[in-house]
Formats: sequence, structure tokens, C-alpha cells
Amino acid sequence: MAAHARSPASSRLIALIVASAMFMAGLDASVVVVAMPDMARTFAVRPVDLNIGITIYVLAQAVLLPSSGWIADRFGARRVFALALAGFTASSILCALSHTLAQFIVARVLQGAAASLMTPIARIVLLRSTQKEDLITVMTISTVPMLVAPTLGPAVGGLITTYFSWPWIFLLNVPVGIAGVILVVRFIPPLEADARRPFDVAGFTLLAIASGGLLTGLDLMSTTSGSWAVGGALAAAGIVVGALAVRHLSRHAHPVLSLAAARIPTFVATTLNGGALVRMPVRALPFVLPLMFEVVFGYSAVSAGFLLLAMNGGDLLLKSVTTHTIRRFGFRPVLIASAALMLAAIFACVAVSAITSYWVSFAILAVAGMARSLLFTGTSTLAFADVPHEELGSATVLWNLVLQTTNAVAVSLAAILMNVTSLALGEPVGHVTLRNCQVALTVMVLLGVVSLFSFARLPRHAGAAVSGHRAGRAAGR
Repeated sequence: MAAHARSPASSRLIALIVASAMFMAGLDASVVVVAMPDMARTFAVRPVDLNIGITIYVLAQAVLLPSSGWIADRFGARRVFALALAGFTASSILCALSHTLAQFIVARVLQGAAASLMTPIARIVLLRSTQKEDLITVMTISTVPMLVAPTLGPAVGGLITTYFSWPWIFLLNVPVGIAGVILVVRFIPPLEADARRPFDVAGFTLLAIASGGLLTGLDLMSTTSGSWAVGGALAAAGIVVGALAVRHLSRHAHPVLSLAAARIPTFVATTLNGGALVRMPVRALPFVLPLMFEVVFGYSAVSAGFLLLAMNGGDLLLKSVTTHTIRRFGFRPVLIASAALMLAAIFACVAVSAITSYWVSFAILAVAGMARSLLFTGTSTLAFADVPHEELGSATVLWNLVLQTTNAVAVSLAAILMNVTSLALGEPVGHVTLRNCQVALTVMVLLGVVSLFSFARLPRHAGAAVSGHRAGRAAGR
């Protein structure tokens, strides 16, 4: 993809256009979790079984994501981005028209396929249009509208589910999608490839089998109707094929997904090691908490939605000071402190019960959201701080692949932990109780704690060229 130098003003405009696409994805994800109990009644399944609607969406993304860079180079980033936005909008309408779980799964697969192109290509366009010194500012601009969606999503989803019906939550994507397509065509210039490269069929196939096997296996293990033996075998096979895929990609002359970024310490720490682990409890939270609030405590969908709004609102509230904070203290201290505070707040949710004040729960989730704001801005910016310009495309695809896989694994693992706890306590599998919600959250927090060791190993000057942190730049001399 040819690089084009742009002014900061142009980069900020592109950041806002990119954010419109992320807004749709964020709105879709945040409203679904609140509507799960109502959707389960419509489809005549248990609420915990609705996690397949989340994981199948991510599975479709994970399977197709590795090819997104090649597709963008082959057909042009702007054209593919616009078509992906249109496809996501159309599949949202299909989700709203679903009457059975099977129909909903098919619609979510189509949504995931569109998102597999929409999300990474949007970030590729943004990164290639931004100078290193403007990276934190532009990344912050692009994420603020993205946070509006999950901030409003739970409350809006709760209101719609309570007073109308759940299909309307998917129709919210339609006007945003139409506006997004118009903005892309109007303001983003064509970004064609400098040179075409052959498509790595073997690499794509290995990655598709690996991600498909792992995520399908975990999903089978997490549902009440799935087979643990079959699911475990598929997950194990996915891991083995994944190792073969890494071996192939590291040796192929034109891999479908370059692993060059995996040799950069800051990318590894924020994406493959600590970054992946610390995202696990965060991504499990929107799955576990609505079940705990609505099924266990008996809250209405709108009440549960406003509690989730607290977390996303806290994130949005602190976003305005993230750039200054990172520049003042540097990446490493901010990542360690924000991760520790966020994990402590999530662990505090374990102590929440039916008699806990609504506003105490609100405050806990607000603190978690504010810490998450610093953490995610820091990890997503530092991940690309040391990536060479020519590797930005492949690094973006790899980052998105890890991100989406982590999201799916977190939801499936949370469901598995809840089911295992029910079995251990002699309760019906799939029956949501306070105890199995507490176990799921505790294990997820323990996984996140491991990320602190990865962040602590970052050098003091990590990302100083991007953050502008003076002490870090001095240490790096």
C-alpha cells in the first residue's frame, strides 16, 4: 500500500472516519450482551448458550482476518473498507430478522466476515496516514467515538430490550453504516498497492484451521449442549495446526501474514504476552456481569445496562487526560499502574451481591473503566511505536487477529468456568448462580495479574519517541 504524507488535520479527519466504523462494531457488541436473556427466550435456549452468538462472530473474523492485508493491497483499501461497512450494515439487518438461534448464527458469521475487513483496514489507513509524534493524539481521537458506542450501548440496549424488542438493537447500526460509507468515499483517497504479491494459500488455510479449531473447540466446551471430548480435541488440534502455521509463515517468501512484528519487544509485550492476558478479564466482564445482574440479582435489562455504562463512561471520562498522563510518566509505569488498578476493580466485583448498593457497584465499574482507558490507549499505541512503516499493515492484521482471538477465548473460557463450577457444586449445567459468576471472574483476574510481569520487563525508555516522555528519552540515549 502506498504511503501518503498527510497533515495532522487530515490525519485527525481520517481518525474520525475510522472511528465511525469502530462505533458500529462497539455498539453491536455492547447491546448484544444486555439482550442475551431476552434473545435466549426468543430462541428457546439457555442464556449461557448465547455466547455462541459472540464467539461465532469472532471466529469468522479470526478465520478471514489474515487475508485482509492482501485483499486491501489487491483491490484498494478505500474500496474494500467501503464494501465492508456496507456488508456489516446489511448483516445487522439480517440479525434483526432472525427467529431462531441457527438464523442468528448465520447472520453473525456474515457480520464477522465484514468486520474482518472493516476493522484492520480502517486501522491500516489510519496508521499509514499518521506521523509517529502524532500517534498518541490520533489514536486517542479515534478511540473517543469508539467509546461512545459501548458507553451508550448497554443503556440504550437495555431501554430497547425492556420497552421495545431486541431486534431493534441491531437496526441501530443502519444509519451509522450508511453515513460511514458516504464519509469513506468522500474523504479517504485511494490507497493502492505498490506491488502485488501472490496469495499464500497454504498459510491462509493453516491459520483458518488453527483459529477455527481452537475457537470452535472452546465454544463446544462452553455450551450446555456441546461435547467436552470433541471440543477438547478440536481445541488441541487447533493449537497444533497453529504451531505449523507459525513455522510456515516464518519461512514463506510472501506469507499471508508477516510475523516480523513478533520480533519487536514492545509489540510482543503489548500484544502477544501481557496485552493478551490483561484483556482476558476485560472481555469476559461484559459476558458475565449481565448474567449476574439480570439472572442472579433480578435487575431489569435497563438497570444492568446502566451499570455497564458506568465502566464505559469511566473509560470515556478519563480519555481526555491519557495523552498527558503517558507523556508525563512514560508507558511502562502507566501500563503497570493502570493494569493493577483495573484488575483490583474487577476483582471487587466478586464481592458484589444482591444486597450491595447499586451505586457501590456503579462506582466499582467506573473505576475499572477509568483504569482501562489508560491501559488500552497505552497498549494499542505502544504496540506500533517501534514497528517500521513498511510493516504497519501486517502488524495491524496480526494485532487484530490476536485481539479478536483473545476476545473469543475470554468469553468461552468464562462460560466453561461457569459450567465447571456448576458441575462441581452439583447444580444443573448452564444454570447461572452467583458462585459460578464469582469463580469465572476470579480466574480471569488471576490470568490478568500475569500481565504485570510482562509490562514490568519493558525498558524504561519504551515508546519514548512516541510518548515524548523526557526521562525515557534520556534513558534511551
